[in-house]
Amino acid sequence: MAGSSTSELRTPVFNGENYEFWSIRKKTILKSHGLWDLVEHGCNDPDSKKEKEIEETKDAEKSTLAQLLMKDARALGSKVLSQINSSPE
Repeated sequence: MAGSSTSELRTPVFNGENYEFWSIRKKTILKSHGLWDLVEHGCNDPDSKKEKEIEETKDAEKSTLAQLLMKDARALGSKVLSQINSSPE
């Protein structure tokens, strides 16, 4: 199919000869597709990273909720005490 575009990336396979030329060609192809960073640094497992972010968000939400409940309890406690103190006997 001449002229059709494809998303498949084809890189040269090392056949045991002319390593320098092969490595330069391979590196150039991977760089041109924006993939060389993966070769140098690898990649993180997206699921474990996402799970960690979800856990951190849940922990932060729990902490915030606990702080809000404590603040409300203090405010209610003060209000109730002030009403008790100001009520006629």
